[in-house]
Amino acid sequence: MKLEALAKEYLIEIEIRRYTPKTIRGVRNNLNLFLRFCKEEIGIDEVDDLTQATVKQFTKHLMEQGRKGTYINGLLKSVKAIIQYAYDEGYGGFNTRKNFKWVKEEKPVIMAFKPSDVKKMLQKCNGYDFISVRDAAVLTMLFETGVRCWELCCIKKEDIHDDYIIINGKNHKQRVVPVTAILKKALIKYDMMMSKYFDLKSTDDFYFLSFRGKQLTNSAVEHIVKRYGSGIEGVRISPHTCRHFFAQQQIKMGTDLYTISRLLGHENIQITQTYLRSLRDDEVIEIAKQKSVLLNL
Repeated sequence: MKLEALAKEYLIEIEIRRYTPKTIRGVRNNLNLFLRFCKEEIGIDEVDDLTQATVKQFTKHLMEQGRKGTYINGLLKSVKAIIQYAYDEGYGGFNTRKNFKWVKEEKPVIMAFKPSDVKKMLQKCNGYDFISVRDAAVLTMLFETGVRCWELCCIKKEDIHDDYIIINGKNHKQRVVPVTAILKKALIKYDMMMSKYFDLKSTDDFYFLSFRGKQLTNSAVEHIVKRYGSGIEGVRISPHTCRHFFAQQQIKMGTDLYTISRLLGHENIQITQTYLRSLRDDEVIEIAKQKSVLLNL
């Protein structure tokens, strides 16, 4: 079986598994890089020729290009998945569950918005038109719940409850996030604005809508964050940085890592621990000062 045919079949498979469009695009790009390497660098185009040595050669090739460990492992994740698929389907390859080598990753330092940045962004949403009220609700949702960009886009009207919201996360895992008083206020304003703005108009069955009544896209939410985050320096202006802010603020408020991990929808607590490692020394000291060991004896 040709590698190109395998890749086409695997992309159909993950579409059937209901991977998000963004994830499918990422996997497609990763596999295109791997297939190009196999064909042009080492002359492989058959599934039967895939071995552990192939993966090692690909890894070495990326390292020689100066790629970081996190980037390489992101590519290898797609490579591992397609080789395992080929093995399970009897096409060839090898069992990656038994032996697969990853690259050592650098410990990431996650930069988040400062509280003053968040206040400025929310203060800019001071209009009374549909766009301003919606954007205020979007930013409040991102900062107050830590949901991923695509998770926010996929929230439906029936997912919104009085004191919680159902989030359909990665790998079709559902979780709930609480509706705080601040978030509830923003959502009530948005609900009232939607009722007026879309009166007698048909809309998509999603909660956050464009001015045309269509589901918000990833790029639309990214544009909202960039628009209100204009002028902020020293940090990436993106929806995911809002997620970082939520996580670090929860840590500062004393929320335990297990709870934060549940709220963020992480697969394991090790992912959540990266936010803890990214706190500056002065922030850790300030947290510790509020919790005397001897006072709690």
